[in-house]
Amino acid sequence: MTDKALTLPEQLAWREIQQGTYHADLWEKALAESQGDKALARAAYIRLRTTTIQGDLGRLMAKHIRAAVAEDLKRPADFKSVKDLYG
Repeated sequence: MTDKALTLPEQLAWREIQQGTYHADLWEKALAESQGDKALARAAYIRLRTTTIQGDLGRLMAKHIRAAVAEDLKRPADFKSVKDLYG
């Protein structure tokens, strides 16, 4: 690991490795990319998993934004439009 500050997705990926709860398919891909070198595989896994986490976070944020916008667009029960008043 370098001295630079890690992003949240990088931190989550490192935590997975430290806890031994990594995604097997990504670990296999990382091992293949590194010709079986586990030190290089860890770096490859971090890169692969960070990309996956970033995509997941983006989709999750978009889902929450859509839900918030939909909630904001709901009219209160006592709402009257101009059409209702002058119909």
